[in-house]
Amino acid sequence: MTSTPCFLVIGYNNTRIYDVRTIRDISRREYRAKVVLITEQAKPQDRAAADEVLVTPFGPIERAVERICGLLRGLGLRPIGVLPFADRGVQLGAVLARRLGLPGADPSRAAAGFDKRRFREIEASAPAHPSGYTRLPSLPVGTLGELEAAVERLGGTAFVKPAAEGNSRGCQIISGTTMCREAWAALAPYREAGVLVEELVRDAREYSWDFVGGARWLTAKLTSQDRFRAEIQQIVPAPLAPEESAALDECGEHMRQLVSAGNGAFHNELFLREDGVTAVETNMRPAGMRIWDLARLAFADFDPWRAWLRWSAGGGMRLRRPVARAVSGIRMLRAPRDGVLAALPDVPALAAELGIPLHEAAFTASASDRVRADVADNAAFIGHIMLVAYDAQTLVERLDRLSAAVEKQIVVHAR
Repeated sequence: MTSTPCFLVIGYNNTRIYDVRTIRDISRREYRAKVVLITEQAKPQDRAAADEVLVTPFGPIERAVERICGLLRGLGLRPIGVLPFADRGVQLGAVLARRLGLPGADPSRAAAGFDKRRFREIEASAPAHPSGYTRLPSLPVGTLGELEAAVERLGGTAFVKPAAEGNSRGCQIISGTTMCREAWAALAPYREAGVLVEELVRDAREYSWDFVGGARWLTAKLTSQDRFRAEIQQIVPAPLAPEESAALDECGEHMRQLVSAGNGAFHNELFLREDGVTAVETNMRPAGMRIWDLARLAFADFDPWRAWLRWSAGGGMRLRRPVARAVSGIRMLRAPRDGVLAALPDVPALAAELGIPLHEAAFTASASDRVRADVADNAAFIGHIMLVAYDAQTLVERLDRLSAAVEKQIVVHAR
C-alpha cells in the first residue's frame, strides 16, 4: 500500500496557527508532503491551516503515541519529520520521534522544555558551567506559607511564576510578603502543576539564544516592569559588544547541551548581568513573538522554518551564525486604559505621516472588545508593529515613535 509522506506538528501555542500555515506551505512546496497537526483540542481554524488534524490527549505519553501511530496508519500517512511546537507537546514529540526513528530530543530530558523545575534540577546536577554562568536561586512552593517563606528567604522581593506554563502567564513581581496572598490567589489556575519562586533580577538586560537546525543568533528582549511581566519588544539581531555576544552564546549553547543537544529548535532565555550570564529558562520549540520571522527579515539567505523542516527530515545540524543584512523588530501595542475598545487608528497612514517604513501592523482586538491597560501576559496585548532598519538605534527610535502615535489614537470607552 502506498503511503503519503507527512510532517507531524505537535500543537501550537496561543494564536500561532499562522505559523502552522507557513510550515504547511513549505512542506507542500519542497517535500510534497502533508502537514498533520496533533492537538488536544481542535479549534475551527486548525483544519484550514493543516492537511489533517488529529485530536488526542498528550498524556499518558505512551498511550498517546500508540493512538497517533494507529491514526496515521489508518490515514495512509508516513511521517518524515516530527516538529514539537507547543510546550506541552515537547516530550510527546521526543518520544514519538524516537518511536518513528526520526530526529528529536532525548525523551528522558525533554520534560525540561515544559517543566521549569526539571530544568533547574538538570542545571543543579551539571558537573560544571561556563565561566561567568551564574545560577539563579529558584525554590518550588506548594502552599501560601511556603511562598511567604521563600520570599523572606530571598530577602523580601522575588519573582514568582508557574512551573509549567509559557507566554509569561502568571508571572508576577513580589515586593514584600504582604503581596504573597494576592499573588497566590492569582496563581490558582497554575498551582496544581507547580509554582517557582526565584530571585528578582534587577539591573539586567534580557536576551534569548535562538537556535534551529544548527543556526543560532541572539535576540534582544524588552519586558514590561508592571506587577505582571510581559514581553513588549524583540530586536534581531541583538545589538551587543563582541564580548557580551560571546558570553551569551556560550551560555545558550551550554543550556542546549544540558537538556538535549539533539533537539532541533531552542529559545533559551538569558539575563546579562554585570557579573555574568544567568539562565532564565529553556524552551525546546520555536521562539514566539514572531522572532523567527524577524530573523528571516534580518539575515541574508536564511529561513528558520525551512531550516526546522530540513533538520526534522534528517538533514542534520548545519552549524552556522546567519549573516545580518538589516535589523528587525517587533513592538507590542497595549490599550491606554481599561474599558471597551471603540476605535483603532490606521497604522499604515500614521507610519507614512511620520516617515517610517512599515513592514507589518496588525490588531488582535476589535471594536466592542473589553481591554485592559494592565497586560497580564504576552497574549493580552491588542496588536503589534514590525519594522526593519539598517541599525538598531534607528529601529528602536522608530518603534518608539510609531507605537506612541498608534496608542495615542486608540479609543477606549470606560464602562
